[in-house]
Amino acid sequence: MAINIAIKRGDTKRHTFNIKDDAGLVVDLSAWTAFVMAVNPSNKPEDAALEVGKIAGALTTDGTDGRCSFVPPGDWAVGKYYYDVQAIDANGDKLTFADGRYTIEQDIAKD
Repeated sequence: MAINIAIKRGDTKRHTFNIKDDAGLVVDLSAWTAFVMAVNPSNKPEDAALEVGKIAGALTTDGTDGRCSFVPPGDWAVGKYYYDVQAIDANGDKLTFADGRYTIEQDIAKD
């Protein structure tokens, strides 16, 4: 699912995703593992060589509410990037459940 994200440089407010199935019902994530958000300047990278970085994710609560979150590091450079978010589901299958543009804009504060 394409979701565009825009943040200010230095911000560390968590990105929260609420995962639902095709019927719009919340997916129980309590048995899911290995949540990872990868950010890259290319939307079709051949490898991870130019990757800006990866953010490990976590369940926001116990996972039964379908929410997981990722805290950006705050020290990535201003720029226009792309991201995707993956996890291993309860069946052991890797699933990309969100992607889109990831924009880091210059902030006025320099700390």
